[in-house]
Amino acid sequence: MADNSIQYYEEVTEIDEIELLDSDEDYTSDDYDDDYDQQLLSAQQQWDESMKQIQSLLSFVVFPLIGKLLGRRFSKIIWRRVANWIWR
Repeated sequence: MADNSIQYYEEVTEIDEIELLDSDEDYTSDDYDDDYDQQLLSAQQQWDESMKQIQSLLSFVVFPLIGKLLGRRFSKIIWRRVANWIWR
């Protein structure tokens, strides 16, 4: 009977040691996951910032230039029709 209790104690101790080792591995993998998550978050933030810059470029530079060119073209076409209608 004493041998069984000693053997059981040794098995429980071994299981506790294995669980401690597993928890250490989990801790390092959690650290790795946290670093990876931070890198992903940083990449996502950089992507969002790039998209904001592209949106600003389009809204402040490209769209006004296109509007200016199309406005001049259509105003010439419309003025030509109005002038032809008035002075005929």
